[in-house]
Amino acid sequence: MGLLTCAVSCTNLDCPLDNVVALTCGLYDAESHGSLTLADTLTVSAGGIKDTVLLNSAQGISSFEVQMRQASLCDTLLLCFTDSLSNSATDTLFVGHSNTVHFESVDCPATVFHRIEDVGWTSHDSSAGHITIDSVAIVRQVVNYENVEHLRIYLRAADN
Repeated sequence: MGLLTCAVSCTNLDCPLDNVVALTCGLYDAESHGSLTLADTLTVSAGGIKDTVLLNSAQGISSFEVQMRQASLCDTLLLCFTDSLSNSATDTLFVGHSNTVHFESVDCPATVFHRIEDVGWTSHDSSAGHITIDSVAIVRQVVNYENVEHLRIYLRAADN
């Protein structure tokens, strides 16, 4: 009678199912500081990267998500506001950040988490009748798998 030898191995994959790392920006009214649902159309593009649209013609939104660059320490976001008459104006948002490679296990792909260090912005002349960035506040510095608000973008209408 022979002895049967059996090798058993198992792997416990703990890879997160929702492994998207995205910057969440909430839109707020500069006067009331309350949440704002955008009446204009918003398109967000990556500055310095030709033809890279991160958010295309969004309407009726109160927040948006964009992925951050893993090989850079500053993201430049071009926020183009277009009104119902197709008039548009663009503001620029600068997000300075550090990057940290994150490993769940050797069986999972690596991802990059970010830590927001500072923000800056440029605003267009609001006398043209467009909504514009008034200010930006960091709500949460760590950008990882959690779906939470990171930045509050306060917008001012031309008549404010």
